[in-house]
Amino acid sequence: MRVRVLPEPNVSLLDRQAKELACADTTLLLFLAEAGWSIPELDAWARAQTLTVVGGIFPRAIGGRQLIERGGVLVALQNTGKSTRVPLTASPQIPGDLPDARAYLVLLDGLAPHIQPVIEALYDELGVGKTFLGGGAGSLSLTQGPCVISNAGVNQNEAIVLPLNSNPSLGVRHGWQPLYPDLILQATETDGNVIHTLNWEPAYVVYRRLVEPHVGVAITPENFFEVAKAYPLGLLRPGDEFIVRDPIKVEGQSLVCVGAVRPNSTLMLLHGNLDSLLTAADELGKLGGLGVHSRLVFDCISRVLFLGEAFAEELHRLVPDDVPSAGALTLGEVSGSPSSRLAFCNKTSVLATW
Repeated sequence: MRVRVLPEPNVSLLDRQAKELACADTTLLLFLAEAGWSIPELDAWARAQTLTVVGGIFPRAIGGRQLIERGGVLVALQNTGKSTRVPLTASPQIPGDLPDARAYLVLLDGLAPHIQPVIEALYDELGVGKTFLGGGAGSLSLTQGPCVISNAGVNQNEAIVLPLNSNPSLGVRHGWQPLYPDLILQATETDGNVIHTLNWEPAYVVYRRLVEPHVGVAITPENFFEVAKAYPLGLLRPGDEFIVRDPIKVEGQSLVCVGAVRPNSTLMLLHGNLDSLLTAADELGKLGGLGVHSRLVFDCISRVLFLGEAFAEELHRLVPDDVPSAGALTLGEVSGSPSSRLAFCNKTSVLATW
């Protein structure tokens, strides 16, 4: 894996760097920070490429130990399979000719309304025993727009699935722990990524009652995002990490999350601090040991919002050496291993090494 950092959002510079990296059997991965890119120019460039192009426009990009707010990262991978575009619809159709592989990179529109059906359809089509990694592209403004890059240009409401011929080691950590270890919540009424009721009460009412005594302020729709970034919800998954759901706003008495919550799901209210999140990053950074020669990182943008200046320490723990490393700060993370079901996570770090 070869990595080039793009210091500015310039399509001409991107083209020059891509030509320098290009060789036979190369797939170009693009992790672009959202600020400053011309979508029409980027769209035209992607459509003109003869090599396979897979990527996205993200809130931020990662190149080595560098957090990139303008520009991005270009990665050259060798000997991948053919990429496949999958529309994010309520009733997705996964192409039957999607190449078989041990591992798949999945980049998708993180603000699309129908992510979960595609996640489930991919798992059903590709089966158990596979490794999945990736994340959601899109803007930190939470306004949906074209953000997924392929040879078909820059689009929205779709996922790109890229078979990987390597067999990466996958780590998934978040550092969030139950605020009330004995309290189980049931999502008694949901609609996609909206939780209407918890334990048969309005979800916003329940959330306020549980969080306000701990945070010490009254929660309102105006300050909800600022408070809720430290108090996510966790879907119970036996024998594995919680699948975190990030409540981002209030609609009436309902909670809107990044990622779907099934009706009657069991949840716990989570909380974290600087130490717990950095410990999780430290565990991931040790993945693979001394034999690592490539690393991809997908870390939730909400961790930056929570950690602030301490995020630099998290990034140094995720990338503790000079091994070629790249990735993005994402709107939701894709993870799945031979021992755990494919999932779309929030507020989580996903790291793959090979």
